[in-house]
Amino acid sequence: MGFSAFIVSITGTDVRSGDRQCGVGSKHVVYVMKVINGDRSWLCEKRYSDFIAIDNVLRSKFWYMQVPKLPGKKYFFNFDEEFVDKRRGELEEYLRALLQVACFSQSDEMWTFLTHKDSIVGVPPEMEEENQRHAPISKAGSSRLAQVACFSQSDEMW
Repeated sequence: MGFSAFIVSITGTDVRSGDRQCGVGSKHVVYVMKVINGDRSWLCEKRYSDFIAIDNVLRSKFWYMQVPKLPGKKYFFNFDEEFVDKRRGELEEYLRALLQVACFSQSDEMWTFLTHKDSIVGVPPEMEEENQRHAPISKAGSSRLAQVACFSQSDEMW
């Protein structure tokens, strides 16, 4: 077990259509994550495919470690409210399990997944330097990680 600088919870979900070049009329679920790092917090929107991307990257880099099991893919009836809520909980548990393992939680890939400046609108200035330190991984790693849509949010809403 390890210590993570991040506390993550998935606070909500939203079913959307066609905003990420998924094809005509395609729908997808967005999972809204609240990420806390010290006294800073922000919201990130992730799709299931973003979780698949981070899972693949971590399994490849840390092939010698047991990566927690990502909740399975469902191809039909995956917009059912009960299913979406169940998956939200499973993804939250998956992230918490990842963040309990030092090599995962402290990896550049996890940092990129949660904080990359291209992924968050209004990056807190104090995170800019840290993002620069992790920048090489975003170029060499999966381009999916840089495509997540995130936005900054103050703690006043929570």
